[in-house]
Amino acid sequence: MILLLVRQTFKNKEERDAYYAALTASGIPSASRAEHGNLMYDYFFSADRENEIILIEKWESSDALSFHQNTPHFKAIPALKEGYSIESTIERFDI
Repeated sequence: MILLLVRQTFKNKEERDAYYAALTASGIPSASRAEHGNLMYDYFFSADRENEIILIEKWESSDALSFHQNTPHFKAIPALKEGYSIESTIERFDI
């Protein structure tokens, strides 16, 4: 099983909220959740940093994650991020 912890930091809360609204409207989260091998794909707003979103992803296997990374909705993420000042960090845990 693979767990990904993705932290996305924005210049302010307004930008974070606009990005999250665009992301949700794009259907990317729901398409990711519907993939075979996805066990969790949930966004959280940081309680301490109002300009941060945390995404927790859990995948059954490396194959499931690799499949996800080659889907059209995953490949659409960079274009969606354009226009936002996002700094991202990703931590991967093989459990």
